[in-house]
Amino acid sequence: MLHFRLCAVLAALAVTPALAAPQRLRVEAMEYPWSAVGRLNMAGRSYCSAVLIGERHILTAAHCLWNARSQDWWPAGSVHFIAGYQGGEAILVSLVKNYVIADHYQGEPPAGLSHSATDWAIAELEEPLGKSAGWIGTTGANAHPGTIGQVGYRAESAHAMTLDYGCRMIGQADQGRVLWDDCEAAHGDSGGPIMSFQPDGPHLLGITVLVGKSPDHAFTGGVALSNFSDIAHFPLAARAALDAGVGRGAGRGPDPGGAVTLLPAKTVMALGDRQGAPTLSALAKLLDETAQQRR
Repeated sequence: MLHFRLCAVLAALAVTPALAAPQRLRVEAMEYPWSAVGRLNMAGRSYCSAVLIGERHILTAAHCLWNARSQDWWPAGSVHFIAGYQGGEAILVSLVKNYVIADHYQGEPPAGLSHSATDWAIAELEEPLGKSAGWIGTTGANAHPGTIGQVGYRAESAHAMTLDYGCRMIGQADQGRVLWDDCEAAHGDSGGPIMSFQPDGPHLLGITVLVGKSPDHAFTGGVALSNFSDIAHFPLAARAALDAGVGRGAGRGPDPGGAVTLLPAKTVMALGDRQGAPTLSALAKLLDETAQQRR
């Protein structure tokens, strides 16, 4: 029997370790591509993760924006996004200007798998943080996505971004609108990206919205990338996502000369390569090699 739970910071989760758990790695949040991920803070009451997909737009989980106490949506002006957040430092910060919840999402988070494909939102920021932080490509990965990783601010590491990598896609639901992999998500991971690491950089596969467990495995459920451009099912939200450039562009690193390091040097070193060039291609190769060794 499978059990499902949402993974917002305030949701109650009971996750058992997987038999062959992917590895969790603390990453340098002010290095690209990690700088394109950030913390989404709701009036200081709760937080989730989110990912930049352009200069001013982020994707996150819809249930993150629902205020369970007031039974209403958080006002946009009370929501802050901090790109590349780490160690209490908030360098790249913006208020949310407005956001669009996926059509048919019911507000109060669903208790299980039903309607999980609707658990997403696109938000426009007041400030163009993508210029300074970069963003993740939404053109989709190829048929062989390589190493899968899930990035976010899980509760036990709320002030440090961590990467769960070496994950594998293990299934789909709701006609491919919901993806399952064997990453282990937890409180705070909701809205964070599920990415495929390719030689040209990471590609967005979806965003984390829930976790599940069987007697011997834990795994993550994500809203698939295809939902964000599916106007037939999401006429309002998908139009907003398409207007923001979803599905039309590759990722882009930050502008040079800013606070963000353009290449993942510290992550490449942490993975064991202290002499090679810290390129996105090297990152993809090292993540894949390390994952293979640890399986």
